[in-house]
Amino acid sequence: MTGARTLTRSVLVVGDGIVGLAAAIALRRALPGAVVTLVELPTDRGGWIDRLGAATPVIHKFHRQIGLDPRLFAQRARAEPVHLRRYVAADGTAIREAATAAIPFVEGVALHQIWLRHRAESGDATPDFAAMLLALRDARGDEGGFGARFDAAAYAALLGDMAATLNIVRHAAADIRVETGGEVIQGIVTPAGETLTADLYIDAAGSRSRLLSALDVGWLDWSPSLPALTLAVAPGGDGAIGEEVLTTASDALHWQTRPWSATIAAGGDADAPGRLVQSWQGNAVAIGEAAVRVPVVDGSLLGNALEDILRFIALLPRPNGQSRDTREYVRRAAIAQDALGDWSSLCLAPDGAARSDSLVAMLAAFDARGRIATTELDPIAPGQWLARLMALRPPPRRIDPTALALSEDIVRTTIARAAPQ
Repeated sequence: MTGARTLTRSVLVVGDGIVGLAAAIALRRALPGAVVTLVELPTDRGGWIDRLGAATPVIHKFHRQIGLDPRLFAQRARAEPVHLRRYVAADGTAIREAATAAIPFVEGVALHQIWLRHRAESGDATPDFAAMLLALRDARGDEGGFGARFDAAAYAALLGDMAATLNIVRHAAADIRVETGGEVIQGIVTPAGETLTADLYIDAAGSRSRLLSALDVGWLDWSPSLPALTLAVAPGGDGAIGEEVLTTASDALHWQTRPWSATIAAGGDADAPGRLVQSWQGNAVAIGEAAVRVPVVDGSLLGNALEDILRFIALLPRPNGQSRDTREYVRRAAIAQDALGDWSSLCLAPDGAARSDSLVAMLAAFDARGRIATTELDPIAPGQWLARLMALRPPPRRIDPTALALSEDIVRTTIARAAPQ
């Protein structure tokens, strides 16, 4: 263990499930000399992450960090990549969306600008933009398009086996009592009266988060711009390999992929969407749904939680630098969480009126000329924003001048790659 990590000799992770196990494993790898303890509370029945087997492509980056073989992940968790999504409206009309991490370019021109030029010159949109992205999929190397879809319980079992191999100390507890002193956690007390202490506390207990609330960290309520929705999940969803379907009904959204089918609907007992004012206070960090809750099921919730884990490992307290590192983590996490809120708002209501200022600015830039301006810390990749906007928004009003400078041969060749054979 390097000198930069000597302040963290012990870590206590609170929370069962995928995020708690992932955090404990990642910290055990990053701090081989530290004691890592996982306090497993009963499963959060209101949480979304542990009931859905869905993650963005960042899951592959995370697995490389913790040393999880991708073949083992695919085998044990029955994981499959998803490359294509179909939106089916209430009237039966369908729109296709394909995913990419980076915005593809051809001869220095963004792919969607070439598609817009073809559409303007030919009078039609054949092939659709999703077909163009799929045609370039093999060259992109995006590790799975939308990300992985898998059996959540099987994945949690795989992580549990990894935790046992790494000698992570595990305690099962029906509940905990949090003891604080000033702006730090002093320890947690189990129902058996056992007091557990650590240098660093990780709150991964989903919507039952109480480590940060015990330190009086407030909550930003996003209800004015995002609905509070309930989630019902059933195993055994149908569909083609690599595809998923989102169907809009009069009172709900139905999401179907091979591992599961899910129904998202309004409900009186749904948790309010929002995020913590700051997700690192003193010696406690909140990740996953303990830090941010948004009604989205496409894997971005888990993807952001895994990014959070990688973020705080990169900024673990250093000698004489704890306050600075904490502030930097809070800044980065807040940017990512706000972007996740914008993403959820766009997914649930593409034409909605209640928008954040950042989402309004993004939509204005896209609607005017198809430009995508995202932040470096956005957990949603620029290519994902582009694919979603091209699928759900009206085409931009103007073509970027860069597309007009291309030769007709390049445009025809690019379009031909995606044309039906």
